[in-house]
Amino acid sequence: MTLPSYNAIQFNSKEEHSAALYDACLLIVNTYNGSDVLDGYTIDNVNGYVTAYDFMKYARNILNRIAEGCYND
Repeated sequence: MTLPSYNAIQFNSKEEHSAALYDACLLIVNTYNGSDVLDGYTIDNVNGYVTAYDFMKYARNILNRIAEGCYND
């Protein structure tokens, strides 16, 4: 599967975009906590490996920031 070279998803407002990002992050966190779908995946980057747990923690951090209103300024 190749990602599109155009913006495949568009939002009418920043609030709409934040809501979609919140849902995406919630999906990542719930998938990590409720299944083994992400188990075994790692991504190599400049600083080493990013594990599925790291990915979930990053998504959870964004989720919490949106819930606290940090992305709706």
